[in-house]
Amino acid sequence: MFCKEALISVSILGVSPETDFETKQVTGNVKIDVGFRNSSGKHITRTIKVANASVSDYSSYLDEKVTLRLEDVTFSPYLSNGRASLSIKAESATIEE
Repeated sequence: MFCKEALISVSILGVSPETDFETKQVTGNVKIDVGFRNSSGKHITRTIKVANASVSDYSSYLDEKVTLRLEDVTFSPYLSNGRASLSIKAESATIEE
């Protein structure tokens, strides 16, 4: 599923450069680990991959609740060890102040 723009309120739990597992090279993308509570109160974590970003763009917001504006977002469901998972990839992510 593709979405032109999405706003999400999350806590930033971690930020790291994405590495290609075969070549061990940094891809230029960033992985942002985020967490939030769903409507039943359960804490959910997700990883959002952001293209052409820098770790320093998000590292100062670690452990803070922020609103992320994701643009050109692709959501792709898949199975991982028999469990449903969700891949989230965005062309850009900015933090709303």
